[in-house]
Amino acid sequence: MISQKRQRRKSIQNSDPGKIMDLVMNLTDDKCAQLQIKINTYIREECEAELALLVVVNGEYSEAFIEAVGNSVLQSKHKISLSQKFNDVLKSVVEQTENLINMGEDFKAIVAPHLPENQTKKRIVMFPIKDKQFSLIVCVVAPNILEERVALIIYECFLFFWPVLKKSIALEYECTLKEKCQQLLRVARHLFAQVDSLEALLNITMEQAKLLMKAEYCTVMLVDVDHMDLVENYYSMEQGLNKKEIVKRRFKMNVGIAGHVVSTGKLVNAKNAREHPHFLHDIDSYPGIECKSLLCFPIRDQSGIIGVVCLINKVDDPYFNAMDEEMALAFSVYCGVCIVHSVVYQKMQEAHIRNALANELVMYHMKVDDTEVDNLLECNGFHKHPHIANLHFNIRALPLRELPCYVVKMFSDLGYEKKYNIKRDKLARFVLHVKKSYRDVPYHNWLHAFNVAQWAYAALINFKLVAHGYLNDLQAFMYLIACLVHDMDHRGTTNRFQIQGQTSLAALYSSEGSVMERHHLAQAMCVLNAQGCDLLAGLPRLEYDRAILLLRDYILATDLSNYFNNLGEYKLISLDYQKGNRLHTQVLQALLMNAADLSDQLKDWTTIKKTAAAVLTEFFKQGDLEKSFGIPALSIMDREKCFIPELEKEFLVSCCVPLFEMLGRIIPKAQPCLKVIESHVEKWDAATYVFSEVPVTAGLSVLLSPELDKLIEQSMKERERKRLEVEGAAKET
Repeated sequence: MISQKRQRRKSIQNSDPGKIMDLVMNLTDDKCAQLQIKINTYIREECEAELALLVVVNGEYSEAFIEAVGNSVLQSKHKISLSQKFNDVLKSVVEQTENLINMGEDFKAIVAPHLPENQTKKRIVMFPIKDKQFSLIVCVVAPNILEERVALIIYECFLFFWPVLKKSIALEYECTLKEKCQQLLRVARHLFAQVDSLEALLNITMEQAKLLMKAEYCTVMLVDVDHMDLVENYYSMEQGLNKKEIVKRRFKMNVGIAGHVVSTGKLVNAKNAREHPHFLHDIDSYPGIECKSLLCFPIRDQSGIIGVVCLINKVDDPYFNAMDEEMALAFSVYCGVCIVHSVVYQKMQEAHIRNALANELVMYHMKVDDTEVDNLLECNGFHKHPHIANLHFNIRALPLRELPCYVVKMFSDLGYEKKYNIKRDKLARFVLHVKKSYRDVPYHNWLHAFNVAQWAYAALINFKLVAHGYLNDLQAFMYLIACLVHDMDHRGTTNRFQIQGQTSLAALYSSEGSVMERHHLAQAMCVLNAQGCDLLAGLPRLEYDRAILLLRDYILATDLSNYFNNLGEYKLISLDYQKGNRLHTQVLQALLMNAADLSDQLKDWTTIKKTAAAVLTEFFKQGDLEKSFGIPALSIMDREKCFIPELEKEFLVSCCVPLFEMLGRIIPKAQPCLKVIESHVEKWDAATYVFSEVPVTAGLSVLLSPELDKLIEQSMKERERKRLEVEGAAKET
């Protein structure tokens, strides 16, 4: 109910001037809430009402809050939504009346506890006191005088009360702002103290953001430009364990409120997060957390948006206010600066480590001189072995000194010298430099590199990968190079050893994963950038960039953890392979790289045994080293626990069989490879009986024994005899 408009009086005609002056003289409290109690008491008595309260409105941010109800101070300022009803009151110049039951739920929740039970149907008279920054809505519950007189009493008393109350409200606001700024400076000091570690910086960022804006939860997502994703790391408690586990989550950059903030660059304050049109629980909240309110804002550097911060659920308030928004934007500036400094600091640290590793490499490897290049180019040896392009060729049939000559021949036979304008002396120097970059370890040495490159050469010829449209010329060219360099400077140890041993390589690459593979890639790039070895120098810039990305993908594919992680996807794609599909081509490249890397398993049985002995020797050396460091060794690395036939059979069945099954589905000419693998599985299975008769520690000796093949053959014949007996008995019954 709205009263008729009337002319406002500027003189006091409906109030007692003495009472007003007494109250004005008594308004000396420092705290705004105490002033409001005194004013509430005066209005309640003058209007003969059950209750009076003041709703303070910050017009600049369209926010409303209540500090005191009647003669009671609330524990903290309670924010309430600035409903349409309140907006109508502020636009009006007269009182407005409404039943309390029709007011907003947040308003009723604050007022109801101060009224007798079942009294929420009482009427409430509201009158506006309007000003520039702050305004008031004076609320009088159940007055016993006329509504028009209520408005006059309020108007007349606030001619004197409002100047004092307004200054008190403004002072508390400025004090809060000053305190927030001081907090922000303290936060900045904390952030700048953590730039040496990006992970630690992000953790302190989340903790400080929660404290500054009083949020229950906080998450920081950084933009991954390479994959165009948002990446978040958070700690999750492992089930049944009292320790935290870092969980990495990736999201598309254009979904959720976080994606919306990245796209628009604007802060989003979702007072009711679940009703926001862009809200997605999986992205904008933590697993198992109910997101009620959300404040999401961008982090920027000079290049643009580098991440977003999401604050979830305001503590002791229904939503984040305008001051939180201001603090968030100021906080984001410090975040951006600190993250950029942290990245720069880490790059400096990486550069220092790279320099140390480069010095180590130079000290270990000899430089390739012109005489060695000339000797390679002038070699008169026989370089036309009839089976060099065979997929099952045993490279041990070639003299070791002539392997570099055969590598040069491979590039020449495939036409890469002419196609990419590679001078012969440059190719020779590159090959010799790569050869010297391999360490003298039992398995991952120059011989292994040549074997992998030879299989790639044979695959390109036998499968006609370019002619049949599986790969283009550049992909095939980089495939051969990648096979040659894929294990450069291998130390004979695994990624697990590097990480657990906290080596320099782990410090440099562990955050990215595939520690050794990334080191091999870095060493390959050093050689390709070295003077006289730059095979890619003749490529146009765009093609050069593509070549480097191909080299990276090929080498990283040799990390078998990547292979097993993607095995499900690989199988699906192999069932419906489509030439020309970019994703499908990338999968084929990974499979071809794995096939070349594991091509030793396609050789004859004698070579298989030698390969197994070399791999196991390398494994056992690592196991011994781990034990000496107090690091528990895996069973396959422990010479006292490793049962060789079982290990070899499991490796073939779990890794090689699915690999060559998928490759055979995509490239039909590769199908015979699977039969070779299956025949080796049978032999290792038959060898189980032989190895079980001796101690586990004697496994390597048995493997290299000349009697092993005879015993395996006897075991296989015995198995076949028993199988035939069982079949015969079954037929008789």
